[in-house]
Formats: sequence, structure tokens, C-alpha cells
Amino acid sequence: MPLYAQAEKVLEDLLVHQRYRIGDRIPPEAELVRSLGVSRATIRAAVGRLVGRGLLVRRQGSGTFLARLPEGSDEPGPVGIKLGSSVAQLGRLETYTSIAERLGLKADSAQLRVEAGRAAREEADALELPVNGEVTRVSRVLLLDGEPATWMIDVLPADVIRAEKVKECLSSHQMVLDLLLDEGIPVAFSEVEVSTALLGPGQPAGRHLGLNQPTAALMMTETMYLDGAVSAEGRPVQWSRNYFLPGKLSLRLVREMPAKHDPAIVLQLSADSS
Repeated sequence: MPLYAQAEKVLEDLLVHQRYRIGDRIPPEAELVRSLGVSRATIRAAVGRLVGRGLLVRRQGSGTFLARLPEGSDEPGPVGIKLGSSVAQLGRLETYTSIAERLGLKADSAQLRVEAGRAAREEADALELPVNGEVTRVSRVLLLDGEPATWMIDVLPADVIRAEKVKECLSSHQMVLDLLLDEGIPVAFSEVEVSTALLGPGQPAGRHLGLNQPTAALMMTETMYLDGAVSAEGRPVQWSRNYFLPGKLSLRLVREMPAKHDPAIVLQLSADSS
């Protein structure tokens, strides 16, 4: 069993046998590293898998909390539904082009640019690189049925894939994740943060999207990780920031009764700008 999968099983057992209850904060990452004797990347991968299964939920600035207990545990379930407890369950790790295809939309790119560069601080922190470390940076405007929908920035460690390789192989209708998988790079899971941003005509995203006035956008920031079973214990492999224009993407929260049902987050692209 891969090390991160072993850590996942140990953490799952801790949730049950140490009698955590729904909403309890689990120990911080550093404490889990010390107590389990594994690397930070292994703990991150294990926690990420538990988040992906809906057992844990990360809250920025607060920590990681128990969202529900593993099936078969005799602990009582939560009373009601906690908003946000399944934000990590946006769906399978797949590209916007594949989502658009299922919805009958044609996805393409404009202003596609690939360059070698140096990591800014935020990029370096997400990718666990030194500031000014070598990266491959990809930027573009995502088109849905020919209309600008999103300004996208993808940043990858240069030792994972060089800019020259991306220029050679990446087509306008592919996402970077498609290329990574085609190259046999084992992406396992990702973490997504959703927030809002005000884009001005003079800002890079505003210029590329052709804005002529300040516009509110939905901002999705995502970090993808390698499969720890085969490569460097789940190291970060791609950091992305995407700005969606109004009407181009929606997040729908589904809440159900009784309490045993988990809330679901539905990701939906749209070509309708209304």
C-alpha cells in the first residue's frame, strides 16, 4: 500500500477511535507529521484524499475539520447540514474542455502564451519552490462557443515540464492537465479555492478579456498534486488561477434531508452571458 494511502487509513482510524465529532478540528499538519513520523507531503496527500471523500473539510485560516464520519462508524451523524462541508467535492478532477463537451459547448483558446519564467511568491508557496525558482507559465483566454469566458494562468515547476515541451505539444483546445496526463505525469488530486475579484480594464485579466469597465468575476485558484505512490510523495505539480466572467460559471449548492445526505457542489459552465 502506498505511504500516503497508509497515512489516510491511520487518520481515518484516528477520527473514529479518538471519538472526534462532526465539526471538530483535527490536529494541525505539523502535529500529524510528528505523531505519524511521515513527511509533510504524505500527510497533505492523505488529508487531501479524506477531503476528497467528504470526511474532512478545509477552511482557509481556520484549519481542517471533520465533516462526516466514515461509513460503519457508530458515532451519531450531524444534525442538519453544514454549509461548505463538501466544497472539495466539486467533482472529478477533469478539465474545463471535457466539462464543456458534456454540456454541448465548444471550448477553444485565444492569446495562448507559453513562456519560461521565475516563480512569484504566491506561486512559489503553492508549488513549494524557492521564490524565483524556474517555472513554466501558460496563459490564455478560454473561449466557449467562440466567446471569451475566462482568463487562465497555469504555472508548473520547470523540472516537471519545460516551456519548450509545452509549446511543442499543447494545442489551443487542450488544457494543461490534458498535456500532463498525455505525458504520463501522474496527477492525483487538487485543492480548489473559490472567491470573487473585481477586474479593471487596465489589469492583465481585464485587458485580455476585453473589458471596458470594472467587472466582478468568479476567481478559482487550484493546486494540483502528483500521485504520492509513484512520484515524490504528492508534490505540487500545477498552480492555476482562473477568472470567470459573469454568467460563464456557476456553483450550485444542493442540500437535502434527512441529515445522512451530504451537500453537493455542482460545477457548471455556461455560454450564456446573461
